[in-house]
Amino acid sequence: MKQIVLVAFLLVSTGSFAQDLNSEGRDPAYVDVIVKRSQKIIDQLGIDDSKEATLARVILCNRYFELNDIYEVRDAKVKLANETLEGEAKEAAKKAAEDEKDAALYRSHFAFTNSLAIHLNAEQVSGVKDGMTYGVLGVTYKATCEMIPSLTAEEKMQIYAWLVEARELAIDAESANKKHAVFGKYKGRINNYLAKRGYNLTKEREEWYKRIEEAKKKE
Repeated sequence: MKQIVLVAFLLVSTGSFAQDLNSEGRDPAYVDVIVKRSQKIIDQLGIDDSKEATLARVILCNRYFELNDIYEVRDAKVKLANETLEGEAKEAAKKAAEDEKDAALYRSHFAFTNSLAIHLNAEQVSGVKDGMTYGVLGVTYKATCEMIPSLTAEEKMQIYAWLVEARELAIDAESANKKHAVFGKYKGRINNYLAKRGYNLTKEREEWYKRIEEAKKKE
């Protein structure tokens, strides 16, 4: 609890403007979870300056809070529509709630990245995004390259670009399942792309598994 109180009243200055932890009115237990989650991500970035690390953590915490607020507003409007409207009116109200949520996410998405970039380098900003999405980009890219060693530089570049695009969407998703669903969609796109390029993915996967088993035997 002491940690929450200290962080909650921490004022961080950046140039001519300041930012503090947006924890007012939130459940202390929830705040504690978000602070610890964010700290874990920041700790993996190798930031030498402790002040910059603290600033980045506050920005990340506030992004989690902001996402939660956006989705709570959407959920409340959808709930109200379900309880008070019927037919086309209900569906229109629910669609409007989703559209408003998407607009709010869009408006805030790049502000988050830009705020991080004030305190972190490009590699560290990317690390924050990886932390928010459980490292799926790196794991998927590595597995795909290992499964198909004959991938060309062009194909690798396209696969990586799509995974980066997936990560940009996934960092705004409302839950772990939704984040993985975003990557799942892009994995399907990658598989279709590779199939059109002439790769037999079933065969490539079988051969990959064989190589893994052979490597284990040699250990």
